Amino acid sequence: MSWSSKALEVMKKLQNTEGFSNYIPFVVEERTYGMVHLENLCHFQDSEYFSVSSENIQFQDNLQTVSDRSSALHNFFFKLKNEGRCLNTLGGWRNETYSVFERSFGSELLFDVERAAVPILGCKSYGVHLNGYIKVDGEYKIWAGVRAQHKAKYPGMYDNIVAGGISSGYGIWDTLVKEADEEANMSPEIIARAQPAGCLSYTITNQYGTSPEVEFVYDLELPLDFIPDNNDNEMDQFQLLSVEDMKEAVVGENFKTNCAAIVIDFLFRHGLVKPDETPDYVEIINLLHSNHLF
Repeated sequence: MSWSSKALEVMKKLQNTEGFSNYIPFVVEERTYGMVHLENLCHFQDSEYFSVSSENIQFQDNLQTVSDRSSALHNFFFKLKNEGRCLNTLGGWRNETYSVFERSFGSELLFDVERAAVPILGCKSYGVHLNGYIKVDGEYKIWAGVRAQHKAKYPGMYDNIVAGGISSGYGIWDTLVKEADEEANMSPEIIARAQPAGCLSYTITNQYGTSPEVEFVYDLELPLDFIPDNNDNEMDQFQLLSVEDMKEAVVGENFKTNCAAIVIDFLFRHGLVKPDETPDYVEIINLLHSNHLF
């Protein structure tokens, strides 16, 4: 199989191929903000916090404020975890929340929800990823991290040098600076050179649930003598890969899929993948920017 075909297969993993026939909308103020799998519907039906019909799930009418909705979700999911339910997701409880917004990141806040519960609710989340690279005699080399073996998800797999979800109360740049320090020991002076490079959107549907995600992307040409050093025990090591080695890595089985997409986007934008040599060029680019259902 050609590299183009393999890269296309990677991108297809970031699409919801099963559709939403087995899901029910989670609705706030007559608009859909999540999709709950029918196998989890019973949990919501048994809860005092939600009104469940054949068409959707909604908060009870008395939950009108951000604080009330957020507290209800915390209590609901914390109870499920303590009862040993949905442990494939809630077993990775983080005591960290993601914010759900009325339209897009930074618009009106609707509620906050425990990060581990996001795939159950199926609401949109946001993250930030950094492509860190150097140039030696005009040739690119790209840094990759290797995730720690103790990580609850994707242990030991390749990752971007810096990446993280945007927690409640943090902005995009704030998150990048925080993650750069924690994950790669980058000083404020170094990370300040990072350049925004757009965003990617996709939907992951797997054993954890469904997750529409938007990732804000930054590029950073690093000093030749910079060596990343992990501060939060989430990376076991870092590797500096040639373009050819990185191209092979991102289409292999040992690269976290959404992080592979970040690198594929980087390779395309920097002209390191040629359209004439990539039959699936247009389709791959389209899949890097997939529309979400809501």
